[in-house]
Amino acid sequence: MFAETINTAVLAKGIMMGFGMFGPAIGIGLIGSAFMNAVGRNPEASKYLGQVLVIIAIIELMALLVFASVFIIK
Repeated sequence: MFAETINTAVLAKGIMMGFGMFGPAIGIGLIGSAFMNAVGRNPEASKYLGQVLVIIAIIELMALLVFASVFIIK
């Protein structure tokens, strides 16, 4: 009886969102790690934080597109 009540569309959207958020999360983590290593080696590199934030915002946009696609796909 349990197998008959599972809504596969909801399950599929959850899996899609999980895999879709996996890439941007790794990308933001790698960029943050590289920036912290660069600032650790050269403290004057911290003034380029604005450029790093723009790149992180672009990656975060990909995650938001995944989130929006959950509502678009029926």
